[in-house]
Amino acid sequence: VAGRSHVPMEKAAFEGWLESVSATFLTLNDQQRNQSLDHLISLSGAVQLRHLSNGLETLLKRDFLRLLPLELAFYLLRWLDPQTLLTCCLVCKQWNKVISSCTEVWQGVCRDLGWRIDESIQDASHWKGVYLKAKLRMMQLKDQEAFETSSLIGHSARVYALYYKDGLLCTVFSIRNVSVNTLQTQSD
Repeated sequence: VAGRSHVPMEKAAFEGWLESVSATFLTLNDQQRNQSLDHLISLSGAVQLRHLSNGLETLLKRDFLRLLPLELAFYLLRWLDPQTLLTCCLVCKQWNKVISSCTEVWQGVCRDLGWRIDESIQDASHWKGVYLKAKLRMMQLKDQEAFETSSLIGHSARVYALYYKDGLLCTVFSIRNVSVNTLQTQSD
C-alpha cells in the first residue's frame, strides 16, 4: 500500500512465511500459479525485476553442449545430420570447437557419403575437410561447374581411347595414330 513504510520481517518469520507461500503455491493449478506470478511481478520494483530477469536467463538459456561431459556431447552430435552440424558450428566458438574436434562424427558423415574410412587417421579436422571438399565437389557436379572443357586440335577422326597423366592427355584415334596434348589442370 502506498505511503506505508516497509518494515523487514525477522529472518525466522520470513522463512516461515516463505515456506507457507511455497506450500500453497504448489497446490495451485497452472492458471492460478501464472496469476500469482503476474500479481507478484506487478508489485515488484526495478531491483526485483532485474533479479528476476537475470534468474530467468540463467534458467532458460543454458548451453547444454557446454554443460555436458565431452563424451556425452560427442554421442549426441552423432545423431545430427551434416548440415545441422555445420549450422551448429556457427552458434559460437565453443560449439565450433567441440563439433570440429569430434572425429567419430566427421568419420560418420564421410562414411555416409560412401568414403572408406581409415581408422588410423584420428584427426577430426582432416575428416571435416574431407566432408566439406566432397560436398563442394558434389555441388560443382550438380551445378555443372566441376569440369573445364576445351577443344583439342590434333585430329578429326573418332577417338577410341584416352589416357591422362600429369597434365598430359593422350588420345588414340586409330591403331597407327597417337596424339599427345598438354592440358592445364586445376589442382585439388
